[in-house]
Amino acid sequence: MITKEIIEDFFENLDKGGEFDTSSKLLWGYFFLDKNKSKLKIAAEKLSKLGYQYVDIFEAEKENPNDSEEYYLHVERIEYHDVNSLDQRNKDFYLFAKNNNLDCYDGFDAGNIITSENVIK
Repeated sequence: MITKEIIEDFFENLDKGGEFDTSSKLLWGYFFLDKNKSKLKIAAEKLSKLGYQYVDIFEAEKENPNDSEEYYLHVERIEYHDVNSLDQRNKDFYLFAKNNNLDCYDGFDAGNIITSENVIK
C-alpha cells in the first residue's frame, strides 16, 4: 500500500532533483497488475472512458522462473497533483482494482510532458 508518507517522500525527491516542476501539470503513469490480460483490457477500456490514455499491457518480470505469468496495465494522464490529490488518486485506484477483480493497483510514476515544442531537433 502506498502511504501518504511515501508520497511525501516522492514529492520531496522530485523537488530535490530539479528535473520536474511539481507546481505544474506532469505526465502521470499508473500501473495495475493481474495474471489475466483480458481483465486488464476491460480495465483499460473503463479507464479510457474516465480520461486515462492506454499505454500498454506488458509482461511483468518474474523473480523466479517458475512463477506464473503476470501482466501490467499502464495508463497515463496529464494532470496536476500535490501530496493530497495523489494520495486520493491512489485510494481511488486501489478501490478500482478491487471492484474490477484485478490482483492489484501497483503504483505510479511521473514524467515531464513531451511536446513538439520541447523536443530537441
